[in-house]
Amino acid sequence: MGSFKQLDDFFLKFDQDFLKKQVPNIIAEKATAYFKERFTTKEWDGAPWPDVKKPVRRGTLLFRGGNLRNSIKPKTVTESKVVISAGSDKVPYARAHNEGETISIPVTAKMKKFAWAMHYKEAGSDKKAFTPWKGLALTKKEKLTVNMPERRFMGHSDRLNNIIIAAIKGAFKNL
Repeated sequence: MGSFKQLDDFFLKFDQDFLKKQVPNIIAEKATAYFKERFTTKEWDGAPWPDVKKPVRRGTLLFRGGNLRNSIKPKTVTESKVVISAGSDKVPYARAHNEGETISIPVTAKMKKFAWAMHYKEAGSDKKAFTPWKGLALTKKEKLTVNMPERRFMGHSDRLNNIIIAAIKGAFKNL
């Protein structure tokens, strides 16, 4: 059961009062939980997220401080519309992670200084060692281009539709 026509037909069976009061809240609750759960399962509808090039040292992929996951909230919940959003001023990168994006980052003097510090930390006393940090510290480029792969955690999902329909059926049976 995944098409919008099937969903419309399904909802026409219910009492209008139930639809207006309870269904939007059930949808918002289940969708928010499902989207947040993607950070644990690290997949979207059974397709795993792409691996990282370099393993993360702190936390897990897309979940270090929890800001992105915690930014997922119901934005609009009315009888005719449910909108779940992610991102904020604190989390401007939500869309880039969800949809994938190519990002240009300006290379600053402060960034190069940090890269040298990290290089010396990793290379130790080996003067000829090459680390990725040394490459950044020596770059002549004014901007770096980063290809952020899509790691979807929000959007249309047949699995989510089935979860929502099961929850609505359960709530309807309890009436």
